[in-house]
Amino acid sequence: MKKLLFILFLFPLLSLGADITSLMFYTYKVRDANFNEVVEELKQELNGKDLKLLRTLTISEAIKARGVKDFPNYTVLLACDKKEKEDLLLRSPFMSNLIPCSVAIYENKDGSVSITIVNEKPYLLAFSKEISKEDKKFISRTYSELRRVISSIAKPERRKFSKGYLKKMMRELKNASFETSYSIKGMNFDDVKTLLKSSLDGVNMNILAVEDVRKESPKYSFMLACNLTYGEKILREFPHFGTLAPCRIYLYEKPDGSVGIGYINIQTLIELYRKHLHKDAVEVFEKADRDIKSAIKEVKGE
Repeated sequence: MKKLLFILFLFPLLSLGADITSLMFYTYKVRDANFNEVVEELKQELNGKDLKLLRTLTISEAIKARGVKDFPNYTVLLACDKKEKEDLLLRSPFMSNLIPCSVAIYENKDGSVSITIVNEKPYLLAFSKEISKEDKKFISRTYSELRRVISSIAKPERRKFSKGYLKKMMRELKNASFETSYSIKGMNFDDVKTLLKSSLDGVNMNILAVEDVRKESPKYSFMLACNLTYGEKILREFPHFGTLAPCRIYLYEKPDGSVGIGYINIQTLIELYRKHLHKDAVEVFEKADRDIKSAIKEVKGE
């Protein structure tokens, strides 16, 4: 049934031929600028506007260290580290894909520098029944602040759809399934966390960092998992995906004592962006999904 709903949701996008990336992402461009200077300026602006920087991920350096010398400069900033995130994520675990914010900064072939963030609105609509009005306002306000900061140093790219089309598609996006989730019973949070980290490493979904959002019960953490071989192929072809990578795999204590595990639905991403991806990139996405599922099944003892 979920598959059918998603196909019905996707059909208008394909039939109208709009650029889905314009709907799902905001991209800004800086011309005639040094990449490192853009990164540093943006970091300063974020920290100065209550959008505190949590972590800097120099993706291109990690990929180049593996011998891929021609990979373009690429950095992801985890920002918007606000005190409200703890309660928000306990109420709506999936929102760790939005808070902290991922800001992808990358160099283009013409020497310009692009800055991309996700459009939070489709995700808020998809989870409109699960998220409170207050939390929705908090996330919307945070992303509005983020867009203002980025606009102060970069020019936004023109979005390729009409307002009428936008309203129509935002309604359709309510049917999208953006989350893959599991429940682990009979194990405590810390044991699940340790086993999950080990299992992900075992399938080469390397853990770049673990963020413990809440250390007291109910606990909440998310892991930044990445296979750099996969990342290289995907980001070369579709650099926007740095806003969703490394993959955030989150785990949290549920009221019934079980442990929830979730991450963004990779199959939904494949269907959304298929026309922008070559066959080998689709295969990489599918491999990553299988790897994560395999690691979680190992934790469950399956």
